[in-house]
Amino acid sequence: MCRSRAIVVDAAFAGAIFAACVPPLLVNNSPWWGYPLAAGTSLPLIWRRRVPFVVGVVVGVAAIGYARVPEMPQAMPYAVLVATYTIAERGTRWQRWTTLVAGPLGVLASTNSLPDALFSYQFPILLSLSAYGLGAAARTRRRYAEVLEDRARHLDRARDAETRQAAAAERERIAREMHDILAHAVSLMVVQAEAGPVVVRSDPARAEAAFEAIGQAGRRAMTQLRWLLRGVGDPVDGESRPCIANVPRLAGEVGRTGLAVSLTVAGEARQVSTEVDVAAYRIVQEALTNALRHADATTVSIRLLWGAGDVEVMVADDGHGLSVPSGRRPDVAATGRGLAGISVRAAACGGVATTGPGPGGRGFTVYAKLPAPVVPDPVVRKPRVEAQT
Repeated sequence: MCRSRAIVVDAAFAGAIFAACVPPLLVNNSPWWGYPLAAGTSLPLIWRRRVPFVVGVVVGVAAIGYARVPEMPQAMPYAVLVATYTIAERGTRWQRWTTLVAGPLGVLASTNSLPDALFSYQFPILLSLSAYGLGAAARTRRRYAEVLEDRARHLDRARDAETRQAAAAERERIAREMHDILAHAVSLMVVQAEAGPVVVRSDPARAEAAFEAIGQAGRRAMTQLRWLLRGVGDPVDGESRPCIANVPRLAGEVGRTGLAVSLTVAGEARQVSTEVDVAAYRIVQEALTNALRHADATTVSIRLLWGAGDVEVMVADDGHGLSVPSGRRPDVAATGRGLAGISVRAAACGGVATTGPGPGGRGFTVYAKLPAPVVPDPVVRKPRVEAQT
């Protein structure tokens, strides 16, 4: 409740209690000083939330004075009960203990004799203790509600942090996928576009094949981008799906650019998780893209080795590796997001990846070991294969 509204409510409450004290004074023709005493027991309740203990002291003293005057009619101590409740709910520790002890003593002080108080004022004492108990219960309930609200705020902040982290991870995943898709497609399109004009007159069939390869690479990239941005299901075109089964098609696609690509598959192929399936394909794709665009390689070898519980992926080329040939500017893309993405992809599905120069510093090798546990009774089992493409 806001402060202004609380003051209005307390003012109305104090006015109602004062109004309840006036009729007995009028009926009994009480002296004029009874009205200020009645006001002293009720009107200070306007400030009960701001200074509860001070209000309790003022109301208690006024109530004792009212009760000690013989001409005053007996009335219910409404204001005293409200002040006691407020101190028990909002007061400090020492204020609460003081009120708990002073309340019954104040009731006894308002009587003319101690025996009369012990036998006739038991009910007011019980009312005072009951008001204190209700205030203590309200204090406990309010503290519990504050703890729950504070815990809810912490949970909301934690959820917001998790949401932001998940959103950042999703943006990074989409950026990595788009890099792999577009870099590979553009590399193929550029190589074929450069070769097309050279042979357009001398070898029209080869030129036509080059332009067809450009169109095919663009269509496949668009298919994968639509699948990526939709974020649901697999692409409709099975040949465009990034998976280990489509690595041979990927090798053949790159081989049509003039780069000699060989593929060796050893071991017993089996079904793997979607994460491993995509990671293996993208790692091979990124390695081929780098060999095509940056390494000046003439040959690339791809090796898939199915072991007991894992699959090893190795792509090696005979290019210049990380060194830059004379007269050529360094290409940031060759050592930028692509190679970093290979390590991220492998780690994301529980595997490891390394990249570096080949034997003797010649060429470049990408190696990854990804988990591929053997299922006891797989749905589909393929025979052991030793293939050379």
